[in-house]
Order: sequence, then C-alpha cells, then structure tokens
Amino acid sequence: MATIDKITQFLEKFTDGGGKKQAMEVDDDEEGIEMMAELTLGEPQQKYKEVLQQVANRTADTVEIALDDVRRFEVENSGGHPPFAFNSSLAFRIENNAKAYVELFSKAVDKMMPEPDASAMEDPEADVLDVIFQARRDRDRRDREALMGGGGKGAAAAAAEAGPGGAADAESFPAILTRRYTVKFIARAAQKAQAVREVGASQIGRLVTVRGIVTRVSEVRPAM
Repeated sequence: MATIDKITQFLEKFTDGGGKKQAMEVDDDEEGIEMMAELTLGEPQQKYKEVLQQVANRTADTVEIALDDVRRFEVENSGGHPPFAFNSSLAFRIENNAKAYVELFSKAVDKMMPEPDASAMEDPEADVLDVIFQARRDRDRRDREALMGGGGKGAAAAAAEAGPGGAADAESFPAILTRRYTVKFIARAAQKAQAVREVGASQIGRLVTVRGIVTRVSEVRPAM
C-alpha cells in the first residue's frame, strides 16, 4: 500500500474514545464509575474526521497528528499478526523525516477535506485570500468563456479541462496557497526530550523534542 493511502486510511478510520478498553482505564471512584458507564455506552469518535470538519468550518486552523495515535492504529490494524517493530512503522518514518511527511499528510487532508456545514456558511466572513481567490476565479472564467466563444478545437479542449465543477480553477492555485490549515505532529509520549545543545545537524528534518526555559520569543522569518 502506498504511503499516501496509509495516511488517508488512518485519517478516515482512526477512532478515539468509547469502548471497553477506555472504560477499564478509569479510576474506580464515584466520579469514575459514572465516566466508565458513559465511555462504555458511547460511540467511538472519528477523531481526525471531526478535526477536518472543524477546519472546513474555519473554527480550527491546525491539524494535530499524534504519533501515538499513528502507532496504535498500525498495531490494531495489523491483521492479526504480531505487532511489528517500531523501526519499520509509519510513526518511525514520520519521526525521522517529519518535514516530508508534513506535505504528505497535507495532500491527504486536501483530498479528504469535507464541505463546510450549512450553519458555518450562513454568515461567512470573507478575508483577503477569499477576495483574491474569487477575483482570480472570475478572471479565469471570463478567459475560458472568451476562448469558448471563439469556437474550434481550442474551445472544446478548454471546456473539457474546466469540467462541470471548474477543475481548471483548482489548478490555478498551488495547494500550499489555498490551505487554511497547518499540519502539526505531536511526538510520542515515550520520546525522550533533549537539551537544546544536543540538537545537531543530524536531526535536520526530524521530529525532535527539546527541554529548556523560554527566555525570549521573536517572529519566525522565512528563508530567503
């Protein structure tokens, strides 16, 4: 299975909460007993599909991927085989090449992004990007209409490329410009934190947990 397919499967099918396993982890006190009954009877939540819906509704702008969730999903869906070694898992590959996997997860999210809820579209707040994108779509539509009005094979080809849903519009903008979210990886609980002085060139592109005290904060300047 291709990596992008594994990522999509994880985002679609991972569930969190509910079930007997979660109920057994609750403390056996009065409050815990009530919580145990609620978790046992409740339905598992599709954690990441709900996050994507929030992003589509513009109530969230970050998709946080917990590597503990990735590892757990792999083990639970191993098809009855013994859990494979961590160093051959998707979670391990993400840890060691986090920069590349941010883009892979972003592509999977782009394909899975749902339509906004009706309630979220009742009073949409247009921002600068909305205005720019709409102006560009209007211009592209006028260009296609002018080309199609000229007739000939070129007009037919333009119509085929545009398609009924305006596929050409999607190709007018690079995906990185149209994304209203940021993919963020959360390190495994078992990953050891390092001192800042221990972080070296060998860890470029990897997911690293550091420990320290923040003394000053400044804006991140993009590389030129």
